[in-house]
Amino acid sequence: MASVQKEKPKRKYLIESSCLFTNRECADPLSKFSINSCDFLEELPERSACPRCYKSRRYYCYNCYVPVDEIKEKIPYLKLPVKIDIIKHPREVDGKSTSAHAAILAPDDVKVYVYPEFPDYAKEKVILIFPGKNAMHLSDYFEENTSKFDQGNLECDKNKLFCNNLPPNSCRKTSNAEEVTNCQNMQRNQFNHNFPFDKVVFIDSTWKQTKRIYGNECIRSLPCIMLTSHRSLFWRHQRNKPPNYLSTIEAIYYFLVELHRIVHPDVAYRGEYDNLLFFFKYMYNKIRTLYDPKKLRAYQD
Repeated sequence: MASVQKEKPKRKYLIESSCLFTNRECADPLSKFSINSCDFLEELPERSACPRCYKSRRYYCYNCYVPVDEIKEKIPYLKLPVKIDIIKHPREVDGKSTSAHAAILAPDDVKVYVYPEFPDYAKEKVILIFPGKNAMHLSDYFEENTSKFDQGNLECDKNKLFCNNLPPNSCRKTSNAEEVTNCQNMQRNQFNHNFPFDKVVFIDSTWKQTKRIYGNECIRSLPCIMLTSHRSLFWRHQRNKPPNYLSTIEAIYYFLVELHRIVHPDVAYRGEYDNLLFFFKYMYNKIRTLYDPKKLRAYQD
């Protein structure tokens, strides 16, 4: 009797688990976001010098966290309701990390540190966004840590609640000093809330690398907050990790949207922070154009 030879299981390529593959039928998965047009990025020369370190860069310097001069007046800038620190693993590739996006688009509120360099958080009210063992949902943290939430600070004109939806650089390009001051005051006043924290920390690394940073006693002692689950569109798929493991810029974005909905339950979110995904959207579409999943050999039978 002839032996029956078992069929070898069909090989599954790693790229088949990436968002580039799973969203290959969708024309633009990011079209639902209110993100400024980034078409002008296509018109840039090949590379130009960083205005600070003078190294050759394409769109922005991922070491100095500034855009190149050709686009600095065209990209959106955002004011955030809370200060954000990003602690980046030293082996995380600078040019591939999305933490630079946040530091460039919200320069007044985001700082990036390379581990083991980071501030002393002992005298600040700081939370860590990380799915640790004892992590809480943000809404539960608010409920447990805000005994007398100042609702008076939330009573304001809904039409003037945010100015992140103003035209790009509207506060920066005007020559009228009074207009600049008024706009800056509006931004500060819109975020005059009594949060149970002063600062939010994010870890920027692969999931394998997080152990080194999260193992630090100062980091591990921070209250841990988990985000509501969202499907990532990050093109750098990480092996054996579910699709809801977000990139750094996605995590920051979804945190801010969640914060908005907790603080302003009666005010619909209108895309005030969507422009944090400005570079993310451009690069997502750029990579998917360069690496068409329908043509890549890795996708073929």
